[in-house]
Amino acid sequence: MSQNINLTEISKGKTYLILGFENHPSEYTQKLHKMGFVEGTPIELAPVHLSDPIVFQIRGSRIALRKKEAQQILVQES
Repeated sequence: MSQNINLTEISKGKTYLILGFENHPSEYTQKLHKMGFVEGTPIELAPVHLSDPIVFQIRGSRIALRKKEAQQILVQES
């Protein structure tokens, strides 16, 4: 059974499913939701070599998030 982790802990070459957000809904989490960070959406690391921000591939787009922001997003390996 897959363990729930935050987005900063994902590994290259694996696909994960978004489970939701650690914090209660806020203006920022609503913004992330509008950008495609929706429960059940597949996400993976983009093949870009940066440590902060981290670049993700989601819904055919690449989105960069700071580690502090990515820590709020819970995922599970698919």
